[in-house]
Amino acid sequence: MIESDPQDRTLATISALVRSAYGAVDSTTLLGRICETLSRTLRFERAGIARNVAGQDPPHAIAAHRWPLHELGDLAASEEVRAILAEAEDTGAVVFAHGIKSAGGTGTIVVLPLIVGDRCHSFLLADDGGAPFDLKDSDKVLLATLAVIISALLEQAIALDELAKVGELQTDFIALASHELRAPTAALCGIAATLHRRGDGLSPQQRRNLSEVLHEQGERLRRLVDQLLDLSRLEGASAPIAHTPLAVRDRTEEIVRGVAAERADEIELQIDPGLLMSGDANAFDRIVSNLITNALRYGRRPIVVSASIRDRHFRLAVEDRGPGVSSELELQLFDRFTRGDNAAKTGTGLGLSIARSYARAHGGELVYKQATPHGARFELVVPTASTGRHDPDELR
Repeated sequence: MIESDPQDRTLATISALVRSAYGAVDSTTLLGRICETLSRTLRFERAGIARNVAGQDPPHAIAAHRWPLHELGDLAASEEVRAILAEAEDTGAVVFAHGIKSAGGTGTIVVLPLIVGDRCHSFLLADDGGAPFDLKDSDKVLLATLAVIISALLEQAIALDELAKVGELQTDFIALASHELRAPTAALCGIAATLHRRGDGLSPQQRRNLSEVLHEQGERLRRLVDQLLDLSRLEGASAPIAHTPLAVRDRTEEIVRGVAAERADEIELQIDPGLLMSGDANAFDRIVSNLITNALRYGRRPIVVSASIRDRHFRLAVEDRGPGVSSELELQLFDRFTRGDNAAKTGTGLGLSIARSYARAHGGELVYKQATPHGARFELVVPTASTGRHDPDELR
């Protein structure tokens, strides 16, 4: 497997690894090159990377050399390898294990935890195609050194990914400003010009029609500006989360009155009047208002808003009986500027993205699944240490 470990081979291995990073413009490219370089220089049969995503178990395969990603993913999901990954994450050290079953047989596996910042971002796994082998202590020291170098390279690649993402978002904002802002602005200016130039000659009905369009387009413009401000705060990490006691039903009733207006009777609240959560009022309002607006726009009645506390988490769900989300759209549901089939009528494609961003800034998550028997169900899940019941009049 790995032969003698003279000092010149150690330096050559480190040099080859660093050279593999040249020209890698994103983390995926970098990780693929690292797997290839590690296999070639240390004579592993195959190597792969499994990303350690917070809240997901097991990690999922994202890059490999001579190792099919589905096989790597199955191996990472096996009970014995999950225990090895947990040991590597807990100790922050290279783990070397024998007798591991894989598609290639029963053999040896090496796991390197890749630490980025203060958490284990990914794991690098390497083996001899399912065959057993041994490593000298000096080999393990070399691998530990390589893990530190790979982690440093990965941290820089992630930073480049973020810069690229910022550039993409700037392009998206320009496209949004040129399209979404232009339409309501043009409508408002057109109505204002009409009223200024020939308002005295308009009939009462014509004035009412113009007033309705003026209100509709003004609301559209207001919502869009609010969403852009939300994105600005979230991107700039300037959306502070302050925990205060929230009377969930009272707060939700206020949100329904504000966003549903004359359609408020389409929404059914299944929330205990005494339910109390410790959370951020602004984040809660933004999340729930976006979910209700989305249900009114794309779903069908009855629209049910329910909330409860279990498993040390506050959970609020908005469910409708519409057609639900297509499998194609579900993959991009929380991406910015993603809109449903009737997007030509309303919507900017920002609401769900903003809602999830606020949920995550709040330390929680926003998830989607198909409702039963049909429809869409969005659920806010927020860990909370301070929950319970209260007197409904206590927080009024």
